[in-house]
Amino acid sequence: MIQLKTDARLNIILPNTNKALAEAIKSATPEQLSTLKEGKDVKSLLTSVFQDKVAASKSDQTLLDILKNAPAFKNTGSFSDNLATLVTGLKSSPDLPVKFGSLETFFKQFSSLNGETLKSQLANSGVFMESKILQAIQTVPALKETLQSLQAILSASTRPEIKALGASVEALISHPLMKEAATDPKSALILSNTLKTITDTLRSAIAKNDVLYSKETAVLMEKLSVFAAAAPLIENAVQPQAMPEIKTALTQLYTALLSSTSADSNPLLDTIEHLLQTMKSPVTDESTLRSELKNLTQQFLAAMEHADPAASKEIPLLLAKLGAFTDPESLLLDNVLEKSLEYDVKSQLLKLGEELQNSPHPKASELLEHVDKLLSQIDYHQLLSQLNASNSIYFPFAWDLLEEGSIGFKKTKEKKFYCEINLRLKEYGELNLMMALYDENQLEIQAHTEKPELKELLSEHTPQLRSLLIDAGLTPRRIRIVDMRESASPHNSAYESDGFGSDGGFEVKV
Repeated sequence: MIQLKTDARLNIILPNTNKALAEAIKSATPEQLSTLKEGKDVKSLLTSVFQDKVAASKSDQTLLDILKNAPAFKNTGSFSDNLATLVTGLKSSPDLPVKFGSLETFFKQFSSLNGETLKSQLANSGVFMESKILQAIQTVPALKETLQSLQAILSASTRPEIKALGASVEALISHPLMKEAATDPKSALILSNTLKTITDTLRSAIAKNDVLYSKETAVLMEKLSVFAAAAPLIENAVQPQAMPEIKTALTQLYTALLSSTSADSNPLLDTIEHLLQTMKSPVTDESTLRSELKNLTQQFLAAMEHADPAASKEIPLLLAKLGAFTDPESLLLDNVLEKSLEYDVKSQLLKLGEELQNSPHPKASELLEHVDKLLSQIDYHQLLSQLNASNSIYFPFAWDLLEEGSIGFKKTKEKKFYCEINLRLKEYGELNLMMALYDENQLEIQAHTEKPELKELLSEHTPQLRSLLIDAGLTPRRIRIVDMRESASPHNSAYESDGFGSDGGFEVKV
């Protein structure tokens, strides 16, 4: 069985555990090796594994240069083709007692590409294995953090039953169960049942909140605040079709607040009564109506400031998080790891490698070479991701037209997302695609082609691409197709490393 350690991410930058780094260092020049030996740079490299980078260190850049120019990673071929070779070899040796079903499942044709398949292939590519391990290890600490946030809110309540529940949560946080649940099934069962009792009790208590602080009231007020903030529809009069909607919302709100026992509801009821009376006029002045709606919104916000913490909007969010822990299986570390790594390619390759190493089968050593080659490709992209503060992944689909390819992702602090796809096609040579997504749906695409035939083909289908993007809810602001020999425009600098945070890959929820 593979021993998984809490320092798994450290393996990404150590030559004895990262096959790609070990190969890359073999081709390093004396000057490059000298740079890597500088104490502060090695320290900064190690530090960068465990916290977000602000800027790439000197040793990061040196290792990146070595990695990109290492002969061992030139023409490594398509990962899917290499995986197919391994699976075929395993199938041809039925007497070899090894499991490889998950590897065969990962092998998918490019023709099957869709959103869900792509998401699954990226998540299970093996590039994020260490991130999954870290996420699994953080299960109980994440639970503790959620309980602490909940306890802080409940303890501030003036309602005795809520305050008592806060005390129960506080006692649970320091209980030995919190440490034992990750490894002991009995403790995990007790803890999950305790969490279920807490969540059920809290939901019942929240249901008794005054109607003023209910979700339904908040929804109605949100609708009215939208009317109040909307641009004038026509001069001096509210658009006729808006009047019934406003009146209905006000009437529903008034009816609900009549059952409120909070003193803060009285001013709201008075304002709503006045609004409904105003709207009886055949011609309602828009500025007056908007002003009174804004006044109602302000009164509601003021009332919320006096609300008991039990009415906090954070509680439903925290309850949703706790709901994930009411199953004891979700607390046991071994179960969480097994579930998250069940279809992870790197995890399965490591297991297969161990089995082949211990097998006396005559084909074991040959198959082990294929396993090592695949692991080296994964390690290469993991190291590239770490050093370049991005997410680099091999092209995770089998495609007859493809020799090899990779996909890279970056995200800026300004919430801009970048994707770079580098392909080497058998017939058309190299194709580099660079895309930028910002403002939720604004998309820019720039394609660099090696051969003019591909440039012409892409240009011919650009209108169709634009239509498909629009149908998908994206706005193609710019689509450029240029020869690879053309100099990059200043716009391309956006794709260069900009100190984006990295955690050995983007967060993967599985």
